Amino acid sequence: MAKQRQAWLDYVRFFSIFLVIVFHTPPRLPLLDNAVVLNLRVPVFFCISGFLYSIDRWSGFRQYALHRSKQIVVPYVTFFLIFYPLWLVVGRRLGDHPQVAALKPLWEMLLGDPKVVLPTFWYLSCLYAMQLLYYWVERLVPRRWVMAATVLLSGCAFVAFELQHSRIEYAWWRFWNVGNALRFMPFYALGNCFKRQLSALSFNSWRTVAGYAVLALLSVVGMAAVAPLDTSDNPLYMLCRIPAGLMVIPAYFGVAKWLAARLGHSKVVEFVTVSGTVYLGLQNYFIDAAKLLLTRVCGAGYAVDHAWLKLVIAVAVMAAIYPVAWLVDRYTPWLIGKGKYFDKY
Repeated sequence: MAKQRQAWLDYVRFFSIFLVIVFHTPPRLPLLDNAVVLNLRVPVFFCISGFLYSIDRWSGFRQYALHRSKQIVVPYVTFFLIFYPLWLVVGRRLGDHPQVAALKPLWEMLLGDPKVVLPTFWYLSCLYAMQLLYYWVERLVPRRWVMAATVLLSGCAFVAFELQHSRIEYAWWRFWNVGNALRFMPFYALGNCFKRQLSALSFNSWRTVAGYAVLALLSVVGMAAVAPLDTSDNPLYMLCRIPAGLMVIPAYFGVAKWLAARLGHSKVVEFVTVSGTVYLGLQNYFIDAAKLLLTRVCGAGYAVDHAWLKLVIAVAVMAAIYPVAWLVDRYTPWLIGKGKYFDKY
């Protein structure tokens, strides 16, 4: 019998996907994007991935690596093979892209550090490296010390990054985002090592709600304080994201459970979560199309600093991607590592 889906997990992942789109949607609102949205997307994604992982499901590393390759490397490659030729023909002629060498995106793809074509897929390469590394951490380290080991590895990655910084364009930490995988691994370990505690999170009393709210507020205030740094290459900025992301997770999960208890399972929410890779790969192209449409209809001045406009565009992008995701799931599931051939792995 198939394991029953937990509705609250779908809500967590659904809102994380939505917030990723919000983050990339204009207008750019530094305080909202860097102090609030930033810590409501990537950290939660990694935490949920760790929550769903169980080492007992795999007989060995080879079986596990094949399974992860099916779910991550396959869509990583297939989407690139679609969008790279489109970039060569069309995208390279737009903006600053004519200055980019034709083979640079291919080189970035092989290194697992995409920046020109499908830049949002940095998350896939980072998650892939993180999961393979975490497998060995859990194999080699006693269970009670796994969380501490990931924190130590994260600290070492921050130190190594600070010592070498970004003078070398493709240093070791950039290969398949190993550096980011190590730095964000505590979120994955939190989801995996504290499943029971995370499952017990709920809005069962006003005292609990107040505690979650205080932690979330501290997260926002902390990130607002370092928001002027506003760069993923700044070690202090990246370091602050770790505790800020950890503090917001209880409130995030509590809200998701509250919604799930009242709304129950939703087929739309469930489908969006299982189509997360499609949303991740297509979002920027749909956002660009929305920008072009708004510029044509409203003029260049449409991108004013209004949060409501940002949310409206993000909702429209979510809705526009849905039928494309349905077509992929129905007719070309092999693009995202699904189908008869992949199901046996």
